[in-house]
Amino acid sequence: MRELNTQVLVVGAGGAGLALSIFLGDLGVDALTIERHPGTSHLPKAHYINQRSMEIFRQHGVADAIYARSAPRENLGRIRWMTSLGGDGPLDGLQFAAPSILGGGDHAAMYDQKGTTHPTNIPQIRLEPILLEQCEARYPGRILFNHELESFAQDANGVTAIVLDRQSGERMTVRCAYMIAADGGKTINPALGIEMIGDKDLGDFYTVWFAADLSGYIKDDDAVMRRIFHPEKPYRVNSLLTFGPDHWDGRSEEWASNFTRGPRFASVPGERETVTDEELIEDVRGFLKVDVPLTVRRVSRWSLETVIADKMQVGRIVIIGDAAHKHPPAAGLGLNSGFQDAHNIAWKLALVTKGLAPASLIDAYELERRPVTASNVRWSINASTNAYLIMSGIGVVPGESPEKTCERFKVLVEDSFEGETRRAQLNEILNIQRVEYAAHDRELGFVYPDGAVVDDGSPPAKRDPMGHIYYPTTRPGSRLPHAWLTQGDRRLSTHDLIPMGGFALISGANGGRWHDAAAQIAAESGITIHAWSVGPGGDVADPSGQWLSEREIGDDGAILVRPDAHVAFRALGRVDDPAGTLRNAFEQILSGSRAATKTAEPMAANSGD
Repeated sequence: MRELNTQVLVVGAGGAGLALSIFLGDLGVDALTIERHPGTSHLPKAHYINQRSMEIFRQHGVADAIYARSAPRENLGRIRWMTSLGGDGPLDGLQFAAPSILGGGDHAAMYDQKGTTHPTNIPQIRLEPILLEQCEARYPGRILFNHELESFAQDANGVTAIVLDRQSGERMTVRCAYMIAADGGKTINPALGIEMIGDKDLGDFYTVWFAADLSGYIKDDDAVMRRIFHPEKPYRVNSLLTFGPDHWDGRSEEWASNFTRGPRFASVPGERETVTDEELIEDVRGFLKVDVPLTVRRVSRWSLETVIADKMQVGRIVIIGDAAHKHPPAAGLGLNSGFQDAHNIAWKLALVTKGLAPASLIDAYELERRPVTASNVRWSINASTNAYLIMSGIGVVPGESPEKTCERFKVLVEDSFEGETRRAQLNEILNIQRVEYAAHDRELGFVYPDGAVVDDGSPPAKRDPMGHIYYPTTRPGSRLPHAWLTQGDRRLSTHDLIPMGGFALISGANGGRWHDAAAQIAAESGITIHAWSVGPGGDVADPSGQWLSEREIGDDGAILVRPDAHVAFRALGRVDDPAGTLRNAFEQILSGSRAATKTAEPMAANSGD
């Protein structure tokens, strides 16, 4: 039997597994990725890549490749609520709401101020080949499809896996320091006794992916999604998504229709509808009411789940992506959480496998990611159930006949004061649904209070309970706020100050002693630390003053930023021994400790003058 040694074995080449392979490649970690299927996904799956994920891909030089094949910004602005695309009935072809969505439309300026990137729309079936290309560039021949994990055993020093080549029937032994379960929870979780906690089988959902020329029915170019609701069929809401690949407006060559056939959630968990592909395709025709041919690419069935693994690490095996958590699609937090899992564990694996940090740093992964992903799962289901409120605003009353619903809906769309009032009420309700359409704080504002961070004793930062407004903060555990800076003629983000796989120390105007301390700790530890002073006379300038307004430290303070752009440590002001303070901070960070350490008395940040 052939034997192969590697530092990290990634099991699963879906979105999270491929992303992790990219990140590990950039960090210089020897890795092997295996996938039991013959290629990347053959289903559309997720489609929204949020701002934080695109920011991560920018850090790794992948964002431009994604933008080149995804929806242009101008096609990512709104969600349009309609009764149908065509049809000749009195309630057909009506639009009754068009709120901004996903960092576009009226939200674009808010997103642009807070990050270097914008979200995008690309179905996973087209995203994964892009990620695979990036993996192959970093690991030629090390992404193995048609290879299945048969068994594994771990010991104090690593993991031994038996891998089957499903084409040749040959087996090989892979010995690795760490194994990553990115297999959707199918193989490794059951073998480890990991349970998925939460609710399953919450309803039957369907996706019909098809090609059609709908340009005769769709003239706008700013909607990424159309919610099709017709009062003749209450509770049967269809989400119609543009899928490109060459055009992303009404000329989109392909589309995906996601829908249920009845009440949003199944009344008896575990019960499945019996319905044929032909019936589902006819459902789509009935929703759209268009007189054009539909060429069906694929029909898929799926069940709504809200579950999280009871453990995200067992010894030298780490669980990421769908193997660790499964979300309803509302707010688009599922695939994005998987990308962020990968980003979180990658730098830890790099430092540990290079001998720059103890193995206990890996333990910080679960401390940090499990609370965030559990919260995201809860957020997604709450956003999903909030749809009942929208149905109420439209005029759906449980138990009423379709005829009654149509009468109520006619008032909603009529040219009268009562109709204007109903529409105003509906718009108020749809504004609440920003918990799904515009959860900016969910994308950027998640915090790691425990793990590889040093608590500075300050109170938790402000967060929007509706998840819409992101409030930047440098409190340890938070994402480093973005601000555009300049270095001569070069424009760069605060995030560009972070070296690949290393730490950034960002100081105030009087940061010389901190810079000396960073150089000393870097020499002692072998860890890359880039020190920067920002402001007049510093290494980089802050022309807009945005960084000054958001840094939350004084001129004598400093912020230490991890490789994943989360703040690891903060000194709000002067300390007597910067080198000793920074050394102690690194010891705590690299140990993955959750212990709280107060490094400086909380103080009001200086103006920087």
